[in-house]
Amino acid sequence: MGPLNESGSPVDWWFLYKVPKLAQSPHSAIATGYEYAYYDDVSQNVVKSSYVLDTDHGALRTTLDALFGDVSPSNGWILYNDERPNGADNGNLGHTKGVIGFDLVDKTAFWLLHSWPKYADPGAQSMPTPMYGQTFICIALTLDNARELARQMMVYQQPQVYGAQLPPGLPVDDPIALLNTSVTATDPGGSSTIQLTSRGGLSFKVIAKNRLWNQDFWNDLVGPTLQEDINVETWIRGAIPPTGDSDHLHVTLDIKCITLQQIGMPWAWPETRDHAKWAISHANNWVCVGDINRMITQEKRGGCTIAFQDPTLWDLLNKTDLLVLPPGWSTAHALQVIQSTHAPSALPSNEADARS
Repeated sequence: MGPLNESGSPVDWWFLYKVPKLAQSPHSAIATGYEYAYYDDVSQNVVKSSYVLDTDHGALRTTLDALFGDVSPSNGWILYNDERPNGADNGNLGHTKGVIGFDLVDKTAFWLLHSWPKYADPGAQSMPTPMYGQTFICIALTLDNARELARQMMVYQQPQVYGAQLPPGLPVDDPIALLNTSVTATDPGGSSTIQLTSRGGLSFKVIAKNRLWNQDFWNDLVGPTLQEDINVETWIRGAIPPTGDSDHLHVTLDIKCITLQQIGMPWAWPETRDHAKWAISHANNWVCVGDINRMITQEKRGGCTIAFQDPTLWDLLNKTDLLVLPPGWSTAHALQVIQSTHAPSALPSNEADARS
């Protein structure tokens, strides 16, 4: 039980960045919204996938098809999303999206954390909306690590579980089973960071906070936990928190434009076309892939991010973003800082403003 790569072979982990649906423009090639960039621990390079997500090929589809198609009585899964494929949503539960797959016999598991609303549905005949950019990360775990993750999720992520297959051999009080029956939004406010290691040796932190913690996730938890300045790309609608972190030592800056043209792909788009939730540190190669946005309203939702150090993926993501600097910086100073630390974007910030 674990992630499968683009050709269907096992890998320890992979990362996908789905492109939004884009019209042809002077700044970007056309996109259907199902194209994606792909990276894994074996290839060690971000590439334009030869597949698209609305077909039965590629790492995401192959990994989940293997899970949902396994009829073994020891096989199981938990599906969760703040926007269910069908049915009403509980807006008090976490702003969380993902899949946990596991097998009781070989004691293996995987965790898929992503940003796509209404995904995944084993019985769906089509994929969800292609309109916005999305991110996905899938990591191979042991069953014990999946249980440790489930314990954290119960209290500090509070996922809305909408689908589960629980094998007969799974005890009713197993932490994974409890995700299907016992998640509430009433746990005392708090945050949590756990350290896990993938089956292949990737060390990563799962940083999470629940609804009643009532602070900004990225400013008040991720930056101080990593002790880093960070650049964050999330869905932004409405008021956003300040740039200063709660530790008064670090800043959280907003990515306003994404371009994959600096890494060999023909697309660029403004933040208004992106629903991904990722961040990179200014130093020490931290990459974060999560499920919660940097907005004041999200202080009332649980959520998490996976934080890990990967110099290659960090460098490639560092070439994709354009920042809006903090208030009080002159235009000349802001441009100087951007040009000295980030590859120039194919879509200027004034164009992003015009399209928002």
